[in-house]
Amino acid sequence: MSKITCPNCGNIVPEGSSFCNRCGSKIKYEDFGNNSHNEFDDSWATAPTSKLSQRQNRNTSDSKGKRYTLYALIALAAIGFCTLVYCTRCSKSTKNNTTLSTIDESAAACADTLQRALNDYNYVGDGARIVYAARVTGSQPGVNDVIVGITQKTGEFYKIYKLTKKEGKWIIDPENYKTISTAGYDVTFDQDKMMAGRDIIPQVVEVGGKKYFFYAFMQTPSGDQSKPQVVLNMYDVETRAITTANYEGEFQNINSERVIVCNPAPGSSEVVKWMNETARNFIRIIRFKGEEQPAEEEQKQEEEQKQEEEQKTEEPKQEQPENSAVTEVKDKDDAMFNINDVTKTVQAGNFKVMLLKDGSVVSYNRATGQNSKIHSGGAKDIGFYDTANGIISIRNNDDTRKRVNLNTGQIVNTEAAPQPKEEKKEEKKEETKKEEPKKEG
Repeated sequence: MSKITCPNCGNIVPEGSSFCNRCGSKIKYEDFGNNSHNEFDDSWATAPTSKLSQRQNRNTSDSKGKRYTLYALIALAAIGFCTLVYCTRCSKSTKNNTTLSTIDESAAACADTLQRALNDYNYVGDGARIVYAARVTGSQPGVNDVIVGITQKTGEFYKIYKLTKKEGKWIIDPENYKTISTAGYDVTFDQDKMMAGRDIIPQVVEVGGKKYFFYAFMQTPSGDQSKPQVVLNMYDVETRAITTANYEGEFQNINSERVIVCNPAPGSSEVVKWMNETARNFIRIIRFKGEEQPAEEEQKQEEEQKQEEEQKTEEPKQEQPENSAVTEVKDKDDAMFNINDVTKTVQAGNFKVMLLKDGSVVSYNRATGQNSKIHSGGAKDIGFYDTANGIISIRNNDDTRKRVNLNTGQIVNTEAAPQPKEEKKEEKKEETKKEEPKKEG
């Protein structure tokens, strides 16, 4: 079956759909040069608004001579032949499939059928658009099936319709739809915002031996409402009763995703239990408080994050070699010193070395994002001895010096304080005095 692209949102819809099953925009086939309807939906051929009926009425009412009568006979023969071919095709399809159907079960075809029923029964005047539609197969497929669909008018209400088939035509019983007020809240059925796949909701599920039409929407804060919430619903196809579970909480960022952290919905019924344990996994924006692992698809990512954190905390505890200058290691986000305590800074390559007021020296490695304390105190000056190899020279208050390789964290060399120049002169004088008597002798 060929595909048609929605001119509003770009969604691909099956040929024959009169509106987009994603955004609800009406599909105008004259824009594509194609006015055909879904080939599986034969229940509308008898509708008084169908083009086929209009053509038949025009042909029947036209009696301008034998020429038109001949045309009518040819048209009737063609229709009879097409009907025969179609019935044969449906018969073969019935034998090859377990589900007996005279309508395409795709969401687009179900929504198309709902749209036509709304038009037929003058239910389109409220300005609502279709957001969901699905077919529920009964105990005798093709005989007692129903179509359940939802329309929404933003900020005001949404309606649930139940279509049944009677004498080959899908009809809406005036008592078979519900109107639910949204009380002015910002209600959205957008599955992207709920992080749910379009092949997941809505769903037709069976819980406790009963069939339900499962759907969900989200309410974001507006007006006096301070907390966001996701609402899960189970529409009992037989009784039309709706079981609702509200998940209200706070927005939080978990694994780079904005989620709602909340409590499970109260209740002990099978339906509520199914929504708490199964349905809420369809909508990944819901996270329960106190969960070690909120959802199966997040477990691996959570474990990897924990392992990384454990490795970071274990690194400073590792024993350093005897000639190591490193006494403490921390990430740049963990406070090791106050920036106001820095008295001197030198840089080379990936390293930035800082002298602090207390005489300690800290090295920051841009490549690893870590601060390392390479001197604990008593230093009065720092400078690079070898910038190419990352060797820093540290001079203490007593003029002793220490060179540290910043790449390895090892002490390269230590030097004692140099002797004062005056003392050296006195030593030279004493040596000359000692040597003179020897020459005389």
